[in-house]
Amino acid sequence: MIKNILVNILTLLRIPLSLIFYNVVQHDANPFLPCTVLFILVAASDYFDGKLARKYGVQSGIGAILDVMADFFFIIMASLSLSFRGMFPHWMLGVIIFKFLEFWVTSVIFNRGSKNTSVFLFDPLGRIVAVLFYLLPILMLLFTLCLSADIHQIALAIIYGGITSLALLSSTLRISSFIKLIKG
Repeated sequence: MIKNILVNILTLLRIPLSLIFYNVVQHDANPFLPCTVLFILVAASDYFDGKLARKYGVQSGIGAILDVMADFFFIIMASLSLSFRGMFPHWMLGVIIFKFLEFWVTSVIFNRGSKNTSVFLFDPLGRIVAVLFYLLPILMLLFTLCLSADIHQIALAIIYGGITSLALLSSTLRISSFIKLIKG
């Protein structure tokens, strides 16, 4: 019981770290270094909560939900903070929210009536998209710091287009699998 609580606390640590990240971006003229430290802490929390849950055999549906929600919270807060500073396009937030909702809804529908014990249904391409969403805010800060304005805009267009294309492909494959399951 204690191990389960400690793993969930580690997961929930991403919530205040996300809020601090947001605050640093909003109030620091050069947020890259403190945000990099915060990003490393968030990523470490994400990595170790799952590893510890498996090691101690305390995986749970609640833990899985907390993990996905904490990830989503970080991604949204970090992206919003950059969006409010004009460093992240609002439409990309829409892509992120759509992909999260699609993941959540299709997981629930796929698992309905299934003997699957996992709360969520993960797919390889969807995982890649999620990791890219996770990395996107820190990449935006790095590009702002390291690239000239012209190259920065070109790099961002390529990254946004690539991630959006992968997200749409992942959603298309996932939804077509769902349709085949219904017909099937």
